[in-house]
Amino acid sequence: MIRKALWVLGIIGLAVAMAAGAQAQQLDPDNPAYDPDQQFVITPFGAILGDPAQLTDMATGRTGFTHASTVADKDRGLLVMASLIIPAQDGAEGGGHAMMLTVDRARDFIAFLRKGPEWAKVAADNKVGLFSKPIGDVIGTEGEPEHLSIVFVSDEQSRGAIRIEHVLGGVTKAYRFGVNAALKYAAQTEHALETALAQNPEAAPAEDAEKSKLFE
Repeated sequence: MIRKALWVLGIIGLAVAMAAGAQAQQLDPDNPAYDPDQQFVITPFGAILGDPAQLTDMATGRTGFTHASTVADKDRGLLVMASLIIPAQDGAEGGGHAMMLTVDRARDFIAFLRKGPEWAKVAADNKVGLFSKPIGDVIGTEGEPEHLSIVFVSDEQSRGAIRIEHVLGGVTKAYRFGVNAALKYAAQTEHALETALAQNPEAAPAEDAEKSKLFE
């Protein structure tokens, strides 16, 4: 986990350095569209790399932003690193968190985030309150077992929200997204995944062509 956090902190530093020599647009936290050509955006907490979605760290109430990239693992093939950047704020230092996903798990992650508008409404209409869709076990960078779920919330305090819950060693890390932010994170993650697969088609699972039809 330390290596993940340091990597995410590196993203923050890179974005701040880029801001010194270029212009960028202000982040619109309610915009569900993702622009892969956007190098960075300006937020109340400084410049953030790429075109991120905005989130809330539920443990601290601090604002964070998303990033997605891919890494090659000699044993597990192509992995998607779905990162959550928490800039310095409220007197606290910045930090970050990351989830490592295989190609199949990444596609589930993307599909579930895209179900946010529909499933949050179902929960609200049926007075469910909230319900969870488990993505399942994922593997950490050090090989430790982890568990990832997408939770759809329709209670009075956060109607229509989506939570990512990542269980590490029995401790749950939870991050809240608005519906539009979840859609944007799905697009950001998909772009990172599909770009990597296009560049390295041998990294795709053998049954990739058939499974991809589910996401058309």
